[in-house]
Amino acid sequence: MSNLSNITPYVPKSLTGATSATDGTSTADLSQNFLRMLTAQLRNQDPMNPMDNANMTTQLAALNQVDGINRLNKSMESMLNQMISASFVGLSSSVGKSALTQSDQIYFTGEPVSLAVGVNQFAPNATLTIYNSANEPVRQMDLGAIGAGITDIIWAGDNDSGEQVALGEMYRLELSVPGEQANLQSSLYVGSAVVAIGRDGEEIIATLADGRSVSIDQIIKWLAI
Repeated sequence: MSNLSNITPYVPKSLTGATSATDGTSTADLSQNFLRMLTAQLRNQDPMNPMDNANMTTQLAALNQVDGINRLNKSMESMLNQMISASFVGLSSSVGKSALTQSDQIYFTGEPVSLAVGVNQFAPNATLTIYNSANEPVRQMDLGAIGAGITDIIWAGDNDSGEQVALGEMYRLELSVPGEQANLQSSLYVGSAVVAIGRDGEEIIATLADGRSVSIDQIIKWLAI
């Protein structure tokens, strides 16, 4: 019968007060603990009931496999960080361009605004209505029949009378399709100039001129205006 009372486990230096970069849970530390226990078991094993060599070999192989996976994970993490950095630098050229992202809010500054509607199926007689901050309709756009996908629209900032609406105000979009359209799903999109590109951890964030901050993967289209 094995006697484990003489086992001296490996204790990381960090637990004895000495400076160390390990915390006792790394693969190297676990391997040293395992080897110390294995040596003690071999020294104190019952000669009539020796330890199974195959079992020891399997445990050592498993530890080596874990160590290999840890090294691979570190390599992949390094590659990912390099890709994010390269993407971040590349996206700096998007500052000054317009990004089309999902929203139903428009901050009107006097410049034409790029809009878009998205539907998952054919929609007859669609109408896009723009409301002011008092929830009053100022512009109704008859889009007619639109097919599934994204339909781009430019709003010049005019109302139904052809006059320019008030500057510096927020406007709201609403899409309506008369009649019952089973399973119809719609989305609204508003374009705004990118004024800054930043990072939040691994996520790249675009700050827009209308005050929004959106993740790069939320941008469905880059526009020249």
